[in-house]
Amino acid sequence: MKNHSIRLLLIAWLLPFSLLSQKNYPKNYLSSPVDFTIHLSGTFGELRNEHLHSGIDIRTQGSVGHNIRAAADGFISRIMVSPVGFGKAIYIDHPDGYTTVYGHLQGFAPEIDSYVKQEQYRQESFSIDLLPAQNQFLVKKGQIIGQSGNSGSSGGPHLHFEVRKTNGQIPLNPLHFGFQVKDFTRPQIQRLWIYPLETGSSVNGSASPVAFELAGWGTSYRLKNNDTLKIAGKIYFGLEAFDKQSDAENKNGIYAMTVFVDSAEVFSLRMDSFAFDETRYMLGMIDYAYFVKTKRRVMQTRKLPNNRLKVYETLKDQGVFNFPSGKISKLEIKVSDFFDNESVLTFYTMGEPTVPAPAEALLQGTIGKRVFSWNKENHFEDSGLKLEIPAGALYDTIHFRFNIKPRELFSYSSVYQVHQRFTPLQKFCDLSIKPGNFPEIVRDKLLIAGIDPDTKKLISYGGEWKGDYLSTKIRNFGSYTIVADTLKPLIIPVNIQNGKSLEGQTTIRISIKDELSGIGTYRATMNGRWILMEWDPKINLLVYEIDELTQKGKNQFRLQVEDSRGNMAVYSAELFR
Repeated sequence: MKNHSIRLLLIAWLLPFSLLSQKNYPKNYLSSPVDFTIHLSGTFGELRNEHLHSGIDIRTQGSVGHNIRAAADGFISRIMVSPVGFGKAIYIDHPDGYTTVYGHLQGFAPEIDSYVKQEQYRQESFSIDLLPAQNQFLVKKGQIIGQSGNSGSSGGPHLHFEVRKTNGQIPLNPLHFGFQVKDFTRPQIQRLWIYPLETGSSVNGSASPVAFELAGWGTSYRLKNNDTLKIAGKIYFGLEAFDKQSDAENKNGIYAMTVFVDSAEVFSLRMDSFAFDETRYMLGMIDYAYFVKTKRRVMQTRKLPNNRLKVYETLKDQGVFNFPSGKISKLEIKVSDFFDNESVLTFYTMGEPTVPAPAEALLQGTIGKRVFSWNKENHFEDSGLKLEIPAGALYDTIHFRFNIKPRELFSYSSVYQVHQRFTPLQKFCDLSIKPGNFPEIVRDKLLIAGIDPDTKKLISYGGEWKGDYLSTKIRNFGSYTIVADTLKPLIIPVNIQNGKSLEGQTTIRISIKDELSGIGTYRATMNGRWILMEWDPKINLLVYEIDELTQKGKNQFRLQVEDSRGNMAVYSAELFR
């Protein structure tokens, strides 16, 4: 028993040192992947549309084609080519247990490029995911592995660079590894939000969320038109803030946020690391409804019941605050960047008693609505619609809303309002709709479409037949109906035409578009043989770099494009070289 107690004491004594050592990243292990000064257009943990940013975005001087170098010795463990995501990307495993990732490349070093194209031709596919043998592509620190680009889902020329723990592929903040970034600029705090949480809660008498404009400069911010805020009941805070580096204009994400009440730390988060299966939980961190309406992100202190992000370090009462009636409290919210530049918002609160709402007010808005729990499976069925929401799909318990509108002229079912678009979903849900009468000829062309409430544009969610129902998976609430896609894709030659000479031309470029179900597959051939056409859906462009498969003299080019509902378009041309 004595030895057991000593062992427990030793573990307790060593544990803080163990946790500390996990953050001792090697500072000189990785070298810069670019040949120029690093300026960031994106920071680690930055709030993106449906995820946290898993690396840093390095600006490439507004252009493509710059050399990209291996950050350390190792071997290329993965090569991906995709029209979306990281586009052309290289993964390098290093002997010290780290993996580096280089995304949105324009191209690869010659030996790698030859291997990739060989595999693309063998598989007859532009998109490819390769896992080379460990001894196939050994690289040395500083070796050129490719050129910077704008491939995949990139919004402009840059290098997406990641550092991961190889075991588990856990993203780490690359700045921990000592990369030199000039940054003497403090984060900027734009607005403070206060959210009353429950009936009887209020801020300055308002039961609705309130945004406060700020004033100040340097490290100190204050409320512009208020001194002390009157708070009743439980509330939580939200902050709009961004960070900038020296000599750069990009508005990037902050690194850390901390809240103090009367000098006591009650909330903090820090963007050091997270797992990929956590990243979508950031939808439970932001004011999602405000984001849907404005595309602006407010980082909130309240941690929703199903928010499983592990970026929080201090979290008293799940980020919810309740100030005693009559007590004045000093609040400080500090935001900082990775290089310890920080800004602090200071204000005061006066606690007030809550005013219970009348019983009828408590019931208003819930009558006729079903309660869906976030930690249980929820099934809903009504008037030709079925919805299955798995446990853990919701971030919090909701009162489910449902409405049916008459079918549109273009639809084959009613229009179903499935809850409301301001509530986020973590997991996919099964949605099934039973169509009304339709011509049998369009059966295979039917799909479930979402209706954008602002533009009224149809968004395809596809669907497969399950009995009399068309079924698909959704991860957004909103309006859904069934429509038919009977139109074939559009093929527009950009720099060729039938009978054209290719003399002096290095590429063949063709635009392809589909307005509803989206491009499903495409296949291009020259003289009957498959040729590689790179697909960039950002600009609807296919590009073939003319090679030996285009022979001297006459050539027959053919492109077949099929959308996701089997509608096919074909373009062919006789070309001369």
